[in-house]
Amino acid sequence: MAISAKRRLETREVRRFGSGRDQHLAPDLTEIQTRSYSEFLQHEDVAEDRKDQGIESVLREIFPVESYDKQLSLEYVRYDLGKPRYTPEECRQLRLTYGRPFRVWLRLNKEQPIEEEVYLGDMPIMLGGGEFIINGAERVVVSQLHRSPGVDFVMEQDATSDRKLPSCRIIPERGSWIEVNVTKKDSLSVRIDQSGKFSAMTLLRAMDPKYGNDAELIRAFYPTSVEKIADSRSIPKVEGKIAVDDVVYPSGSDRAGEIIVEAGQKITKNAAEVICTSGVKQVEVMEVPKVPLVFNALADDSTSSHEEALLRIYQRLRPGNPPQLEKARQLFSEKFTDVNRYRLGRVGRFRINRKLNLGVSEQEMTLRPEDMIAAIAYLLDLSATGGMAEIDDIDHLGNRRLRTI
Repeated sequence: MAISAKRRLETREVRRFGSGRDQHLAPDLTEIQTRSYSEFLQHEDVAEDRKDQGIESVLREIFPVESYDKQLSLEYVRYDLGKPRYTPEECRQLRLTYGRPFRVWLRLNKEQPIEEEVYLGDMPIMLGGGEFIINGAERVVVSQLHRSPGVDFVMEQDATSDRKLPSCRIIPERGSWIEVNVTKKDSLSVRIDQSGKFSAMTLLRAMDPKYGNDAELIRAFYPTSVEKIADSRSIPKVEGKIAVDDVVYPSGSDRAGEIIVEAGQKITKNAAEVICTSGVKQVEVMEVPKVPLVFNALADDSTSSHEEALLRIYQRLRPGNPPQLEKARQLFSEKFTDVNRYRLGRVGRFRINRKLNLGVSEQEMTLRPEDMIAAIAYLLDLSATGGMAEIDDIDHLGNRRLRTI
């Protein structure tokens, strides 16, 4: 229903009879609306000076569009905003939307490039009070508070016990959520969106072929050292420590290639004696960790290579489909490395850098293996007694974001 001119509120002069002056000026209560609209359209800037934000960012992200055979491509050049056909008062009376033509210049690349203007519709115009006229009625866009993209660490109550277990959520601006949980069995599990849980080490193996073996995963979380082996006097150097890589009988031995101690296993006294008397020259070891989450997650991980991890995740995300390596690789790439489908956003990258003390460029919009390793390391610190890590209050306004236009 249109609002008549008599019913609309009019501004009136305010008379003050007091002697005191106002110490603070009244804030512009419509600034959030008007500023967000201006940043979204950038209608006062020329095409060459527009920043990569708002509708300009959306158009740059969509284009260019290529044909299937790569012979044709459609590129975005710029957009223009025309003049409104009706005045605000006419739109109220005629029950129309107050807007102006929105046209986009596109270039079709073939043998001879063609550049033309395309009309996409009318763009609603915001009035001075932050309102729009839609079908003759005044409407406003209500700002919303929502969770900021980034990483959040919380403590969750286990359903079957009274233990509080730490977990983290990596929330992108666009794409799949990743939730990493410490289980009641002191292991690390991962859930992608609403999929079933699997070992966090499986996800790391799938993210980078470098982490396809257990040794590289252990080195990513713990300091290691290489101990030189001379004879039986070297037994105290390795006894009671964790083998970082598989310890095997050396070449020339009758049992060459056989594993003495598997990667991630504790070296017992008997194993240490065998190592020091079998001709092994050196062993990479580490101290027994206070928090065994990574080693328990390695034990729960049924994969042992990058390819197996991709297939395992594919089975979780596409249950019932026959696993194929190329399809698994394509699905994982679409989920986490394609910027069009997965994007942390500038705010998300900033919050991850701040929380995990990383120095990654804010232009990096995808999740890197190093980000995942840093998040798991933070969970280890949360699980350790006397750790310096802190949980986040997801209801705190510092972890919320105002969604405007």
